[in-house]
Amino acid sequence: MFRKTVRFETMHELTIAQKILEIAEEKARGSGLSKITGIRVRIGSLTTVVPDALNFCFSFAREDTMAGEANLDIEEVRAEARCDSCGSDFPVEQSFFLVCSACGSTNTKLLRGTELDLLSIEGET
Repeated sequence: MFRKTVRFETMHELTIAQKILEIAEEKARGSGLSKITGIRVRIGSLTTVVPDALNFCFSFAREDTMAGEANLDIEEVRAEARCDSCGSDFPVEQSFFLVCSACGSTNTKLLRGTELDLLSIEGET
């Protein structure tokens, strides 16, 4: 019997890497670039995207594209929320129940941590 383990989280990052490349190529062509040398992205800690897995998948997905030798620069953003009761900003480890670490209030809002942004593309004409 043949058995192969598939890591679904890596497949998730592969799909994201492919989409980043698709968008980057579209923008690069629109800017008159013939080659992409670097791509910079911002990823929030609550997105479930694993930066190392994304970088790994990107190295395969970029083959046979305008970004064949491009570097992927990942800016990681730690999640943070603000308490509307006491005004404190506090770090967030999960987003389904936000409780202020200063006063215990649940009157809070998430400020950052869900980003998945393509920030910039570097290339050559």
